Amino acid sequence: MNDNVVSLTPEKIHLAISEQIANGIPYIEALIDYATRNNLEIESVADVIKKSSILKEKIRSEAVKLKMVRKSDENMVDITTLCE
Repeated sequence: MNDNVVSLTPEKIHLAISEQIANGIPYIEALIDYATRNNLEIESVADVIKKSSILKEKIRSEAVKLKMVRKSDENMVDITTLCE
């Protein structure tokens, strides 16, 4: 397992992407960029994000708004499927 993944927390990820979010970059895009820049599998980042109800909700809301998932599925969204 990548040492970067072991030290990841939802708070560290949110802090790392906060400037992008403040500049209007969507959460999903910022997270993909974060994973790419840090040579991480998007699934590893998703596993960490799943621990944060706040980040999960922000991503779920964004996915519904962008019509990446149906509204009827909004309570069942698995964020790992959004990044495939």
